[in-house]
Amino acid sequence: MKRIEAIIPMSKMTDAFSALKELKIGGLTYYDSRGRGENPPAAVQSGRGTSLYTPEFNANLTVFTVVEDSLVEQVVNKILASTSTGLAGEGKIFISDVDEIIDIGTKTKEKA
Repeated sequence: MKRIEAIIPMSKMTDAFSALKELKIGGLTYYDSRGRGENPPAAVQSGRGTSLYTPEFNANLTVFTVVEDSLVEQVVNKILASTSTGLAGEGKIFISDVDEIIDIGTKTKEKA
């Protein structure tokens, strides 16, 4: 089994979730994340009538799921199709092996 972790722009959240739903992915976890990459963060207005402020980090979303090896390419392609506009610095996808899974409720161990 593989863990797929994607760091994507916050603005692409709905597109990415809809794309993964099409694949009927059973489990998915996401959280807000901040980071600094190739693209500088966009300037934002810090308050009414004040000047622009450029934050040090970009606002992103980190999404991860664990899937069978046979689904990795499909999941990665869906994430890319739903989030990429072809510009540098839009995020990253990390793929790693999962050795063992333990269900907390049932305490069942599963070798991946």
